[in-house]
Amino acid sequence: MCRRAALSLFLVCSLAVPLSRLRGAESGGSIAGVVKDASGKPVAGATVKVRNNDRGVTVTVFSQAQGRYSATNLLPGKYGVQGLGGNFQSDPNTAVEVSGTQAVTLHLALALRLDVQGPVSSSQLAKNRVLRNHLQHRHPQEGLTGSQLAELVPDEPWRGTLISLCTDCHHTLFWIVPRRASRAEWRTSIEVMRHTPYEFYRSLEITDQQREEVADYLAKNFGPAAPPPDLDRYLPRPWVTGEAAKGVFTEYDLPPGAEPHDVAVDSQGIGWVDEGGLGAIGAFDPRSRTYSRIPIPGGKSAPTAIGVDPQDRLWFEERTQHKLVRYDPKTQVFKSWPFPQPPQGGWAQINMVRFLRDGTVWMPQIRGNQVLKFDPATEKFTQYPVPSGKLGEVQVYGMAIDKNQRVWFTERRLSNKIGALDPKTGEITEFDVPTPGANPRRMAADAEGQIWFPEYGGVGKLAMSDYRTGKITEYPTPTKYSGAYCVDVDKKNNLIWVNEMLADKIARFDPRTKTFVEYPLPTRYSSVRRIEVDPNRPTRIW
Repeated sequence: MCRRAALSLFLVCSLAVPLSRLRGAESGGSIAGVVKDASGKPVAGATVKVRNNDRGVTVTVFSQAQGRYSATNLLPGKYGVQGLGGNFQSDPNTAVEVSGTQAVTLHLALALRLDVQGPVSSSQLAKNRVLRNHLQHRHPQEGLTGSQLAELVPDEPWRGTLISLCTDCHHTLFWIVPRRASRAEWRTSIEVMRHTPYEFYRSLEITDQQREEVADYLAKNFGPAAPPPDLDRYLPRPWVTGEAAKGVFTEYDLPPGAEPHDVAVDSQGIGWVDEGGLGAIGAFDPRSRTYSRIPIPGGKSAPTAIGVDPQDRLWFEERTQHKLVRYDPKTQVFKSWPFPQPPQGGWAQINMVRFLRDGTVWMPQIRGNQVLKFDPATEKFTQYPVPSGKLGEVQVYGMAIDKNQRVWFTERRLSNKIGALDPKTGEITEFDVPTPGANPRRMAADAEGQIWFPEYGGVGKLAMSDYRTGKITEYPTPTKYSGAYCVDVDKKNNLIWVNEMLADKIARFDPRTKTFVEYPLPTRYSSVRRIEVDPNRPTRIW
């Protein structure tokens, strides 16, 4: 089967437990050795990628002290191995065979310069497609992240504005930063985005006044006479050091066209993913390293917002038919219920599913300014309009359940608030997020019941709301303009995880020490929208 590395699941084995103990619990073959620079000196912090094309599996590790690296738990087969660090790489054609529990020793020399494309001419800069191709197809160590592109946007307040307005569903900064165009051309582009839906999403939501302000700004800073962007500003890429260097990434390719959006983990450690482009849900078993696909019955389908309930049943939205769907892996039975129409008309769209102890299913309804409850016992929906909906479409987005079984949610548009709903009374209380334009996204509750949520807009922050008072405390991510998008929690160790979509990183935050560790994703432009902690093995992050 043809595979694409861009469609992958990420497992991150973080070092909340000693690396030796983690690896000792695994089986299979291994590849290990020392990474050295061109002079023969061992180097720490180099990236080592180990890939089996036949199985569609890539393991990424980082060299430790004395340059030592080790990729373990490998299935039999042929593996390509390459080291990367700074502006250098090892021979990209190096390959070894692994059989059984064999331990293969392979030393790597970073003796070759990375193949980086030269400067882009001014004529190329005027062409979006050409420049975007240049940015995305530089060597994986060399490409600029969305957060780095944001740093190339002049005037700090506008960086947050463009991130909030223009990067909701894709990395639009690839089109903005390299382009040189007149005000009329920029305005035309904005109008095209304003009237052209993107896949299942609505078109760009921008007022007439914002359109004119954005066009003025773009013409001033990205007009025909503007100098070209400094594409090499962030080269060479830094070495990976400290706690981040102890992480292990494993990527599993999915079928071409799968377009995965969300991932959920059941009590057995099975990772479930929605294949929105192929009308199926998939299950990956990390023990056997096998992937199973279950087509969704009923014709054309686009699943999204997948979640696992306490009985290990899968719940998700079927977006083309506007239904809530449940799948029971034990009985292999699907059941679905049409969503009620939002009060203002149109179609429903949810973004997450959460579960109360009473068995009810709760969802943030992006279209409709409301929270949605479904009771499986009565098979009925209940709609709870949010107070800020009177301002316009606030887009209820993320959701979490606190210690007292209250339902919390984010409002990512217009209102800049989060809210809490009392299921017993239906009463909703809203709280202002301190940072203007925070664009709060997907939230989760920690082991103590506190509510954590990311701030995608502006510089990027992780925030906590005290479930008792609603008081919000914000923590800027180490990487500016990180695009913090989704939060999940290791409840055994009470560590907070957040993915930084624009920075191509995931970060771990310790509330006790108020410190972050950022782990760089091995694949650039991954656009990770959902992360989830394995509840029984919390050092494994999907």
